[in-house]
Amino acid sequence: MPTQYITLKKNDPDFLNHLWGSKESNQRAIPVKTYNLGTEEESVTFELKEISKIQKPSKLKVVASLVKLKSFILILFPLFFVLAKNSVDNRFFDPHSMLLVSIATLLLFAGLNIRNDVYDHISGFDRVNLDSTRKPIRLGWISAHKASRISLWLILASAILVLPVALVQIELPRVIAVALILFFAGRFAKDNSYKNQHFGEFILFMLIGPALVSGYQVALGSGVDTEVLAFGVLWGFAVLYLIQVNNFSHIMTSSQSGIRNSMTKLGFDWSQKFLLIGWVVFIGLWVLFHYFYSSTFWAVFGSLLLIFWSIPMFMKISNIKSPMGSGLQTVRKEAYKTFIMMVFIFFMEILWALWADII
Repeated sequence: MPTQYITLKKNDPDFLNHLWGSKESNQRAIPVKTYNLGTEEESVTFELKEISKIQKPSKLKVVASLVKLKSFILILFPLFFVLAKNSVDNRFFDPHSMLLVSIATLLLFAGLNIRNDVYDHISGFDRVNLDSTRKPIRLGWISAHKASRISLWLILASAILVLPVALVQIELPRVIAVALILFFAGRFAKDNSYKNQHFGEFILFMLIGPALVSGYQVALGSGVDTEVLAFGVLWGFAVLYLIQVNNFSHIMTSSQSGIRNSMTKLGFDWSQKFLLIGWVVFIGLWVLFHYFYSSTFWAVFGSLLLIFWSIPMFMKISNIKSPMGSGLQTVRKEAYKTFIMMVFIFFMEILWALWADII
């Protein structure tokens, strides 16, 4: 059977049905080309494939790609930090709440990851910013409609698990309320605002940093302290930096398609400087955090090791002369390696503190 294609405009009654994959059919519409994104003249060319003939990996790999399993370090490490800190400080008061909230947090993160991919698919961000990442919706492994339902079930399951903890830890509802206000403020202020405006990026920084660690510590029955908030600021800054690097790697296609974020607003030259200055600021925050809350050894050795490891990333960012070519993707990979090294240093430091506490 020859390959079937269909091009639909935004005002076509079947346009959203093809994007969402919401119609019962033995075919799935896979976007292959998007024109005039974000305008009334937007149109998409779909390849129509029989669902039974779409090649998929194992179910485990599909699930891992759908929930973005590799990104779980963004949430697992802050939880580990809070657990380790409270263990060393002898403030580990409620293991049952810890277990429930830990599972709930992972389910919520998985649900939000799926929901983000659904929105990126529908809004067009993923349709114009193509990369090597295997995204199940874009590849036709699952429809956006089905993925959206799965994300809602995961978020609902997370809320159910948190409910008994909120009844026991009376401070937790306040933290949840603040997080929800920030979340909905970011969503309602502007479509996809976490990517498209500075206010949304600030909210994302707050949610993945201070709100996450303070909420988790409150769920343990320990209350909030300045060290965990300082760590939240440091962690939120690092995660937001990764997002900016990712946006920088797509700066040309995003600009051409009218996608607005900090990188496209700054332009190539200024965003390049922004990334260099941004990581210098992060290293400054890292040094301050370790000066106040760590031993002299880790404050000096850890900081020097991070600076040394950051040099290749600085050089790759500085050496890029054009937004075209593979240089931007190389920066993205180097930034991720630097981020992982930062986590490794932190991890070894925490293990050192736990060992010292035991002996």
